Amino acid sequence: MQDIIDRLEAELGGPPPAPTFDVGTTIATGRRAVRRRRLAAAGATLALALVAGGAGWAATTRFDGAERTLVVAVAPGVSAEGLGSTDGLVDESPAGYDPQDDDTILVRSGWEVVERIEDPVTGRDTADGGGPIADSVGLGLRKGATTTWVVLWRLTSSTGQPRTSAGGGIAETDTESGYDTLAGWLEHQRALAFTDADGGDR
Repeated sequence: MQDIIDRLEAELGGPPPAPTFDVGTTIATGRRAVRRRRLAAAGATLALALVAGGAGWAATTRFDGAERTLVVAVAPGVSAEGLGSTDGLVDESPAGYDPQDDDTILVRSGWEVVERIEDPVTGRDTADGGGPIADSVGLGLRKGATTTWVVLWRLTSSTGQPRTSAGGGIAETDTESGYDTLAGWLEHQRALAFTDADGGDR
């Protein structure tokens, strides 16, 4: 027992050995490391807040029309001018004029525009009191194995300006219609639902 006491007194009786490193430098380095970690954590928190804030902005603005800025898928050679994407349409009728913007045609997200024909119908719409047609477009749209033909038209108002509030659209799958081309289907629709400007059948 005395041997252990003597040994402890011998080891603890003198001052501790001098450190082999500079204490001041080591403490300063440690403090800098702590500051870097705190800055990194703050940066990560800010980035997370920005992502969350951005997601919130996107979620709130999609209802005031921001989804129209999404890119519409179009086949090579098909113009995407004036097309906007939306989730506000149904697959049975995947395209329509934007009720808030006369110059935009909305396409349901997930559909690709494979064909586009400008002004395929003119004259008058027999189903809407014979109103004069101001503007029309024919679209071939594809989603998976489904191809849908769509024709949209707007009528001219009493002031001579196109109105999105008046007009219409017809949509039919290629299988339902029996037509394997948009042009053939549009020719059939012209004969069924439209008249010449003077009121005669087309």
